Amino acid sequence: MKRRMTARELVLLGILAVILLTSCYVMLFYLPVTAELERLANEIELCRTQLTAAQQRAEEKQRMERELEELLSQPEPPLEMPAYDNLQQVMFELNAILASTEEYALSFGTVDAGESIVHRRISLSFTSGSYDQAKAVLQQLHDSMYRCMLDDLRLSLPSGQRDGVTVSGSIVFFEHVPSAREG
Repeated sequence: MKRRMTARELVLLGILAVILLTSCYVMLFYLPVTAELERLANEIELCRTQLTAAQQRAEEKQRMERELEELLSQPEPPLEMPAYDNLQQVMFELNAILASTEEYALSFGTVDAGESIVHRRISLSFTSGSYDQAKAVLQQLHDSMYRCMLDDLRLSLPSGQRDGVTVSGSIVFFEHVPSAREG
């Protein structure tokens, strides 16, 4: 005894079939494709970011190569940074420059070693006969054959004297630590 389905049951079965088909479409096709599109969009964005960074590095490298070519094409070659443990040569240089002063004192600080550059700080004070002589000594220190930076300079007149200038401050010498690749 088979009974025929009523129109209401047929409509409900139709709605159920539409819901089932829609659910299958969403679960089996729409959600995986949407997730894959989102993953690909993120990957594209990552590639664009990497491309931008690579272009910036290439531009920076080209700029540095141009600067290096300009520097090397100058009539005077640039100063080289000496290799690490250059203290004896620095001492000879300082003695030669400071010999023209009336008196001088040096105090050596700790060595700050970075990855490939060493900073050797030396506190100094000296007395010269005049401001011009002190300026000449400071200029010689600045123009030294070794890379250095004058820092925290103070000029003062010695107490009770009309002539003479006392200079105190520090000078930082830079030295290069060769990497294992450079040998």
